[in-house]
Amino acid sequence: MLTQEMRERVRAEALAHIHLANMKEHVATVMAARGKEKWPVCITLRAGEYFEVSGRSTSMDVYLAETYSGYLVSIPNFQRCGVVPGDCSLYDVQEYIGIDNKVDATTLAVALRYLIESGEIAKGRKVR
Repeated sequence: MLTQEMRERVRAEALAHIHLANMKEHVATVMAARGKEKWPVCITLRAGEYFEVSGRSTSMDVYLAETYSGYLVSIPNFQRCGVVPGDCSLYDVQEYIGIDNKVDATTLAVALRYLIESGEIAKGRKVR
């Protein structure tokens, strides 16, 4: 049987978890370009652990970690992942992560370069 103290502790932990899950912090808006087309790419830190990258009506949940051989990128909502260099391009994203759509690959490459160059992958993020 749960005591009142235990219930309050469980409730407080649940509320803290809900608060973290709903945390959203704008990181940057950068411009992507392909040929003569240009579009904004919005980068948002979500739940203090992954990034939401959106541009041209596409949104990707991006987990990013530095490794010895490059940067590990996981995109669960696209069911893709791979390791890219720090100065990754559209072609690196297509080749190593498997994003075939050139607009989406360009959007992701621009966001990854920004996150890597600005050091955002290490700021305020906990490693589990």
